[in-house]
Amino acid sequence: MHRLDKKNGIELGIMTVLFVVAAFFVYKTTILTRMILPRVETQVEAQEGCFYVLTDGDRLEQAFTYPSERLLSAGVRISLDEDTLGNLVSNEKDLDLGVIRLDVRDESGNSLMHADYDVYALADNQDLVASFPSSETGWQGRILTLALDAEGIREEVGLKIGYSAEDALDASLTINGKVRNETLNIQTAQYQFTYWKQWAIFGAVLIYLLLFGTYLGFAVFRRKAEQVFLFSGGILAVVYLLLLPPLAVPDEEAHLKEAYYYSNYLVGSEQAEAGKLCMDKEDFDALQVFETTPSLPEYDTLKETLFKPGRKEGIKEIKRPATQAPAVTYVPGIAGLTLGRMLGLNGLLTIYLGRICSILFYLFTMYWFIRLMPFGKPAAFIMAILPMTIQQCCSYSYDSVVIETAFLYIAVLSGLLYGKEKIRRYQVVLYVFFMIILSICKGGAYMPLCLLTMLIPFGRFKDRKKKWIFVGGMAAIAVAAFLTSTLSYVLYVAAPTAEQAAGSYLEGKAYGAAGILSEPMTFLNLLARTLLVSGDGFLETMLGMQLGWLNVFVSRIVIYGLLLLLLLSIVRTEDSGNSSRAEISGLHKASFLVVCGLSVAMVFASMFMSWTPRGSISIMGIQGRYFLPLLPLLWMTCYSPNITLKKDVSRKLMYFAVSLQCVAVYGILTSLERIL
Repeated sequence: MHRLDKKNGIELGIMTVLFVVAAFFVYKTTILTRMILPRVETQVEAQEGCFYVLTDGDRLEQAFTYPSERLLSAGVRISLDEDTLGNLVSNEKDLDLGVIRLDVRDESGNSLMHADYDVYALADNQDLVASFPSSETGWQGRILTLALDAEGIREEVGLKIGYSAEDALDASLTINGKVRNETLNIQTAQYQFTYWKQWAIFGAVLIYLLLFGTYLGFAVFRRKAEQVFLFSGGILAVVYLLLLPPLAVPDEEAHLKEAYYYSNYLVGSEQAEAGKLCMDKEDFDALQVFETTPSLPEYDTLKETLFKPGRKEGIKEIKRPATQAPAVTYVPGIAGLTLGRMLGLNGLLTIYLGRICSILFYLFTMYWFIRLMPFGKPAAFIMAILPMTIQQCCSYSYDSVVIETAFLYIAVLSGLLYGKEKIRRYQVVLYVFFMIILSICKGGAYMPLCLLTMLIPFGRFKDRKKKWIFVGGMAAIAVAAFLTSTLSYVLYVAAPTAEQAAGSYLEGKAYGAAGILSEPMTFLNLLARTLLVSGDGFLETMLGMQLGWLNVFVSRIVIYGLLLLLLLSIVRTEDSGNSSRAEISGLHKASFLVVCGLSVAMVFASMFMSWTPRGSISIMGIQGRYFLPLLPLLWMTCYSPNITLKKDVSRKLMYFAVSLQCVAVYGILTSLERIL
């Protein structure tokens, strides 16, 4: 029976004290700022093409119902011609372009808030608001009047205020004394706290539970790495789920819609014509809540409406994204969407259920990745909890299945390369299955990994003939899978039809296959330049320094700390048994580098053909996450039999990796503070 000894108690005490200090710091610097930060609320939104052009002497009075309990601010949003304004200011040196005076009054006509804006300092789509100087409650539902006076306005500036032709409750507008039926766009503010107030408590409990439980698993109960991963990886996945809502991951919207397309077959839903997708109106409306860059209103909306019951009736036909990806890469998302729709869950919960299924699939696959690795389990654990691994594997992105499949394939391959017993049937089945998926995903970019089949030693087979039959059979299966499923995607990238080129990102201006064949030196030059200029960035983003659409940042301390832990985790130890003593020969290391190089070249070639415009000085569209499936092989090339530690510190390395992930979570919080 395992018990906490004195050393464990001291270490847990130190961890708790450090956590409390860190939690208080995060609360004061990150959570509290959101709880007290006013946010702009659009009470009446201007309709497209509806606007009033301000001129000198105009007076506008807009009555409206104030929506918040606490009085903070009120105003309108303006638009103007910034080029004209800039020319007037810079060329004529004229700062006397007029003033807008804003006054907000109560029912008795008393002035509550006032603000003056010089026109020369305005910007297009700026909110002009008057703010209340102190805190006062009891204003919800009261009728206020927003009065706006234009003095000395130059007409060429084109200063406009949008309005809505629809009537708003208790809203009336007069312009220069004449009553109008329109309603100006009205902007107010309220304090945002409903999501982050609960997050401060729930998030802190989750993080402490993560650290405490991981410590118990490694230091007290001495559990295996894959068992502790189920706990640690599960909590980290939930934290990422809370912080990065759907669509925050690159291209997730397209992948979600593609998963929905396949879900339609399972629920027997109506199918649209080619190039179209039928979505339940409930799910389509829910999808509109999400933004590629998370916002404070989005978080509050999610919290307030996620568990509301019922589904709307009706179908919405939309454009189907051309991801060219096989259905197998969307299995977790398909399962979640289908289950949510069959259970009658609301749209938000249905969409989140797809992500939850992705998390479950992530935990299942990474558990077996760590377990099947014949050596280097600490490194496998760290790779499984990298920020980029968690972000991609817990989303609708088809990168999730590709990463998980590549990791599992390498784990099974390592067992075949460094095991001693004869090959078992289940190993062959797994090997074939994972190899097929690698051959049909991402345009076959990771298909070169299948070449490593030739490295399996003869000793694993009954005789030499059996090995070559195995190698030939694997090659035939991989090629057949590629030709039947992936060739069309390769042709789409390399030689698109005129119609496909016209609808592509660069509308036929990319190099294409003809470009790479006629200008091979251009490709090589751009490849070398891209690697030299952006190689460090690829390494950092592969591990997860930039999440979301490259707008959520994790500290370099975390990224290079995880990289250091990965390198230390490959050092074998004298007291760790034979599991860490597999010999990786020079031939194997060279072969790993060759197949990784081929995969990297295929990624660069596809981006050169489809995403790089002629005249570009580098290959466009390359992301570090494309190289994440190759990380286990690259890690194995760093193995050296000449470096040995006397004491096994692998459990400490894995615990430090989890601790660094906690720092990464703080980095995500501070990044969201900048972009919200």
